[in-house]
Amino acid sequence: MSEKSISKKWILIGIAAVLIILSSVLPLPEGLTRQGMQSFGVILGAIVLWVGEAMNMAIVGIFMAALLTFMGVMTPADMFKGFGGSVFFFMVGTMSITTAMASTTVPTRLAGLIMKWAKNSPRKLVVGFAIGTAVLSSIMSNIPTCALFASLGIAVMKANGDPKPGSSNLGKCLMIAIPAGSVIGGYMTPAGGPTNIFAFNYLAQIGRPITFLQWMAQGYPIGLVCVIIVALWTTFIHRPEEIKEEALEKANEMIHGNGPLTGREKRVIGVVVAMFVAWVASSFVSNTNLLNATCVALMGTCLFMFPGIDALTWNEYSEKGGWDASFMVGSVGALADAALSTGAAKWLVNATLGGATAWKPVMVFLMISFLVCIIHILIPSGPAVAGLAVVPIVELALAAGVNPVAAAILVSFWSAVTFVLPTDAVPMFTYKFKYYTFGDMMKSGIPISVVIAVLVAILIPWAAGLLGV
Repeated sequence: MSEKSISKKWILIGIAAVLIILSSVLPLPEGLTRQGMQSFGVILGAIVLWVGEAMNMAIVGIFMAALLTFMGVMTPADMFKGFGGSVFFFMVGTMSITTAMASTTVPTRLAGLIMKWAKNSPRKLVVGFAIGTAVLSSIMSNIPTCALFASLGIAVMKANGDPKPGSSNLGKCLMIAIPAGSVIGGYMTPAGGPTNIFAFNYLAQIGRPITFLQWMAQGYPIGLVCVIIVALWTTFIHRPEEIKEEALEKANEMIHGNGPLTGREKRVIGVVVAMFVAWVASSFVSNTNLLNATCVALMGTCLFMFPGIDALTWNEYSEKGGWDASFMVGSVGALADAALSTGAAKWLVNATLGGATAWKPVMVFLMISFLVCIIHILIPSGPAVAGLAVVPIVELALAAGVNPVAAAILVSFWSAVTFVLPTDAVPMFTYKFKYYTFGDMMKSGIPISVVIAVLVAILIPWAAGLLGV
């Protein structure tokens, strides 16, 4: 590692340290406790280190969660409880799906079918890749799904003349639309990401549960509408070039070059289908503990490795199972618990939406939609946004007399989704390939964020009412 790189990392650590120190000495805003301010300081410090990639994300999360106890913000027992909650174990369970599916030819075959459908239409190709990413991301982790389709998108670009990154509008559109599809897909089912489990579990705790099937019934249609709108808008703004015959030949290779599905691939698909069926079946079981989503994910992980199935080995899972992401999500649970227990999260929501109890329902949902969208731009970590916002915004919805289930889902949507800056981990993955700039993403992302914020603020409460939740 170069001295310049080490210096940059220490500068980021210094910035994080200053934020934490300031939270301990600055005058307190009215209504915010010192421990609440310190919880904000630790969260912002963690975000600086995560976004700047100063250290491994798991190390940052573990250190910051432990730091909370040294600062007296929370007890060790409370920190461990927040860290090892159901969201952490859900992440551990669902990463097995990602690991197993990524080792098959299923994503490649899907991309080939999309290319065959698109033919020589670049707009259809971008829309198809965004939809394909969203569908897989609804049951797989967002970042690996984005990585899979981004690698396939780059293969398409190489077959389409291999333009230099930054010189191709088609590459620009694909690398912006793929992470957009991934984050929207992450909202479409409770299994799509850890941000949903914050809302899913809390709604059950307050006696307003939503079933897996009910979530999916609103998530898939709304999500797919949003994916199509975002992808079309991206192609309208950036005007992709035509697809060459060489790229179309690549599609046939993707579909037919792998031969028939192997026995192992069929077993992988079988276990994934079994997990999905169990999640849906939980919607029809009165005992919510019987087919708990997290427990189904953990049992499915083990099933992959059963003798005779052998769809995944423990070594494969331990090497490629995304443990850094799982531990980051666990640490976010501890950080979020600190913000909740100290009243910091509630203070933040009251400071921005304090007058919402006097507003009309449509205005409440519009303000929630825009607020969480903006928070995710400022705090580019979906689990952190969900951990901070779900509880106080649901409480606000109850006080304002609007549907708390719709409010929780709306928070989940924007905790997963961001279109404006490539600072969140999902768009950051494709940004590294240099097919687009910050300015390119902002040019298409700011207007579409406004449109989608209004759209979901109307559609999610409407769908929740239609489903009777």
